[in-house]
Amino acid sequence: MSTAPVKLDFSSDEFLADPWPIYKELRRSDPVHWSAAFNAFLVTRFEDVQALLADREVGSGFPMRSSRRLFGRTLLDTDGPRHRDLRKLFMPLFAGASVKRLRTEILIPAVDQVLDSIEAEMGAGDEVDVEFMERVAVGVPYAMVTRLFGLPPEDAAWLRPRVLPLAGAIEFPATSLDSALAAKAELIDYLKGKLADRREGGRMPFLDLVFPPGEPLDESMLGTATLFLLAGTETSVATIGKIMYAVLAHNVDLSALADQEYRTQVVRETLRWEPPSHTILRYATRDLNLHGVDVPRRSALLLSLGSASRDENAFEDPDSWRPERTDQRLLAFSSGPHTCLGIQLALAEFDTLFERLSHRFGGVRLSGSLDGVRPGFWRLRERGHIFRRPDHLHVRLERERDA
Repeated sequence: MSTAPVKLDFSSDEFLADPWPIYKELRRSDPVHWSAAFNAFLVTRFEDVQALLADREVGSGFPMRSSRRLFGRTLLDTDGPRHRDLRKLFMPLFAGASVKRLRTEILIPAVDQVLDSIEAEMGAGDEVDVEFMERVAVGVPYAMVTRLFGLPPEDAAWLRPRVLPLAGAIEFPATSLDSALAAKAELIDYLKGKLADRREGGRMPFLDLVFPPGEPLDESMLGTATLFLLAGTETSVATIGKIMYAVLAHNVDLSALADQEYRTQVVRETLRWEPPSHTILRYATRDLNLHGVDVPRRSALLLSLGSASRDENAFEDPDSWRPERTDQRLLAFSSGPHTCLGIQLALAEFDTLFERLSHRFGGVRLSGSLDGVRPGFWRLRERGHIFRRPDHLHVRLERERDA
C-alpha cells in the first residue's frame, strides 16, 4: 500500500470546493487508499469501482451499517434472494411503461406547479430572480414525491425538515443518528395516518403498491417507505442543481435544451462530470487483494463514483464537460445488482424539468456573484458527499419571447 500523503477529509473546505485534484492523485499513487478516519478502503479507479459494484461477493448488507440501523433491512443494504424479492415488488412502478404514465400523471404536474409559481412571481415583468436550489431543485422532487406517494403537495414543506436528518445520518461524515431516528418516527406516524385515511379510488401509487388496500399494514415495510422518501428527493435535488450549474458554467442557451437528443446528452454528461453522490459503501465478504493491497473479509469499501467518473484511463479529457462525447457510461446510479431501481423515473424527472424550462422561459443567467470563478468551472461550496449539491444557485429567468 502506498504511503503517499494524500489529505482526505470529506468535510474540509478544500475537498468540498474541489475534490478532483485529490481524487486524481489517489488514482495515480494510491488507488486503494486506507482511510483511518472512516476505517475503510477508498477505491478510486473506474475499472475497480465498476468491477466491485458487479461482484456479488462484495455485499451491501452489514448489521452495524448506519442505513441498516436507521431504516432496517431495505433494498439499500440487503443482498441475495431478499434483495431480488424487494426489487421484484417495486419493479411494476419503475418499469418503462409505468414511467411513461407517471410522466403525464405526476412529473408534468409537479414541474408545472413549481414553474407556475415562478411565472406568477414574474408578473408583468420580463425577468425574475430565483434561488434555484430552493425554488426548483428542491421544489420539483418534493412536488413529485408527494404525488407519487399520494400525499397532499402542500405537505412538502413539512416533509423536508424530517427527510434531511435521514440524509445526514448516512453521510460521510454522518450527523446524529438519534435525530434521524426521531425524524423517521415522525414520518412513520405521518404515513400511517395517511394510510388509515386512504379513500377508496384515491391515487397513492407507491403506498398502494407497498401497502395494498384492504390488507393488514406490514409495519416492517415502513422503514422502506421512509427510505424512498429520501431516495426520491435529495439525490434529485443534487442532480437538478448540478445540471443547472453545468448549463450556466458552460454558457448553454436555455433554448438549446428544447432539443431532446441534446437535453439527454446534457443530463448524462452532467451525471458523469458532477455525480450527485460521490461514494457508495460496500463490504468485502471474502479476502480481496486490490493492486497489491490486502483487503480483509468484512472490511468496508468506499467505492468512489466521483473519482471513477473522472478517471483519465476510462474517459478522454475527463475533467471537461462535453455533452457530445460518445462514451457516456454512467456510475451515478450505481451498477450491478444494486443499480438504482428508480433510474428511469429519475431521468424522466430531469428531462421533463429542463424540457419545460426551455419552453416556458426565454433564457437563464447567473444572478449575483460566485467566489473562486475560473473559466468553465465554478468552485461553489457544496454540501455533503453522499448527497453532494451546491449550497445556493442564484439565477435570473427571462420571459419567453413571442416568435
